[in-house]
Amino acid sequence: MTTPAPTYFSDLVVEFLHQQDIDTVVFNPGASFRGVHDSLVHADNAAIAPEIVMACHEEIAVAIAHGYHKASGRHMGVFVHANVGLLHASMAVFNAWCDRVPLFVLGGNGPVDAGKRRPWIDWIHTSQNIESVVKDYVKWCDQPIGQRATVESLTRAFKLMNTPMHAPVFVALDFDTQEQQLEEGVRLYPATATEPTLLPPLDRETVDDLARRLLAARTPVLVVDFSGRDPETVAPLVALAEALGLAVIDRGNRLNFPSNHPLNVSHTGTDEIAGADLVIALEVQDLVGALGSFLSLTDQGLPENGADIVTIGFNDLLTSKWAADYQQLVPVTRSVAADTRASVEALRAVAEDPRGPFAAPGFIERRDRRAAALADVHGRSRAEWARQAEESKQREHIHVAGAVDEIHRAVRDEEWILTNTGSLTVDGWVKKLWPLERPGSYLGLNGGGGLGYGLGASVGAALAHRDDDTLCIDLQSDGDFLYTPSALWTLAAQQAPLLVVVMNNRLYLNSTQHAQRIAGNRDRDIDRAHIATSFYDNPVDFVTMARSYGIHALPRVEKIGDVAPTVGEAVRHLKNHRAPVLVEILMD
Repeated sequence: MTTPAPTYFSDLVVEFLHQQDIDTVVFNPGASFRGVHDSLVHADNAAIAPEIVMACHEEIAVAIAHGYHKASGRHMGVFVHANVGLLHASMAVFNAWCDRVPLFVLGGNGPVDAGKRRPWIDWIHTSQNIESVVKDYVKWCDQPIGQRATVESLTRAFKLMNTPMHAPVFVALDFDTQEQQLEEGVRLYPATATEPTLLPPLDRETVDDLARRLLAARTPVLVVDFSGRDPETVAPLVALAEALGLAVIDRGNRLNFPSNHPLNVSHTGTDEIAGADLVIALEVQDLVGALGSFLSLTDQGLPENGADIVTIGFNDLLTSKWAADYQQLVPVTRSVAADTRASVEALRAVAEDPRGPFAAPGFIERRDRRAAALADVHGRSRAEWARQAEESKQREHIHVAGAVDEIHRAVRDEEWILTNTGSLTVDGWVKKLWPLERPGSYLGLNGGGGLGYGLGASVGAALAHRDDDTLCIDLQSDGDFLYTPSALWTLAAQQAPLLVVVMNNRLYLNSTQHAQRIAGNRDRDIDRAHIATSFYDNPVDFVTMARSYGIHALPRVEKIGDVAPTVGEAVRHLKNHRAPVLVEILMD
């Protein structure tokens, strides 16, 4: 069946989404984009219109698109209602900004022409410079007026969000423009107009300079953070580290390097790299935090031992004038903006060259000795973490380490993906106990530290894997859950195959810890730290909540011996029905 030519401008917007291979859009409905909404559901557009995922809150909608992209590398379009919807969405947009995820966010507005506004509602839902709500934490934004201008804005936005550094974009669609009949001569640009501008790999001079530094270094360290956004970087990165005997610190915003690889000494606190004389930081966001995890630093963030610092990445290509997520300035030895995967491959080629400097017997002996020492640290550290987890299982109440270990025991034979790890505490134990080795199997935390991310992002990731056998697991903290519980409605409506494990300690743990710390510093009663940071006095029943939305939920787990059997039962149900399941674990 041939799709008829667009009749209204909103039909052309749908055609643009189809042209850019956006097969799904997500939104909470709003009248300010009713023209596009009509075009999405119009029967004559069925052959090209993306599938609609409805959310009950704009923050959930943006989080769904956030998780969908991290899980698949594909885009889900997001529509938000004029001003009030954008205000609801703004926290989730900030998370995506800090997480360097490209999101295509389109908002309604207007009509800007005051003569076309309906009384009251169009006036309170029309804003001058509506993009100002998010302009300081999107890569580009626009409020075009007119059909040709809007086509250009959509095209530019799509191109810019995919050009490194990746980040969200926002375009406001004027209410009146959406509903106009398509003007003669208005058409889309060619699909290729949105192809991103690409960065080159390291140039020859830079490769040679890095090779000289690596050859001379006694204790070279490779720090990685976001390179695993492209899963294809993991294998060549492993090969590079092995060829050079590099100690690897994975800051963990993605799965950049296998957690169980013997060269991975993240979280070990080892003295083996305390004397590092060369650090190569690959797509590292918080450089001071990364360096300070194993080196003593000056107040300028420089290593006190004078180690050379070389950064490769895109951080300097994207900075906000409002948000300080660009972190402390470090006057590094050398900073290079280059394509990550191509740069790793260029360094790998030199490192593995059988006639190159790294093939010399003297270097190979030094490399092997270094690698053996790192492997020993790695092995001892993982054995100690496993011992601590086993010891925690003897406690009266479930401890996070034991719970994380038992959850893995129940899913270890599955092809799983961790869509979210809920909190820094849970995340830390996951990285110590789980074998994070398959590229793309760990999607990282929320980026901006904003609660309300986990469940929506996990729904998005599960939708990305709806048609395969992947087991998507959301290790969901209870406090984050309570920001956006209506994400359960979308989860149930879409029957997204997601295992939600609620790690319920009935606390905003981070806030409780801060309250304890300040009370201790002031020699005050730390036993009062739970006041206004806990749910002890009015606990939430997450099992009943899930069932009320039509989601299969098992009885709450309160003993460590029941964790693995209950999670195992949940996995079997999910595999048999390809439908969501919730398990609640009550824990310290």
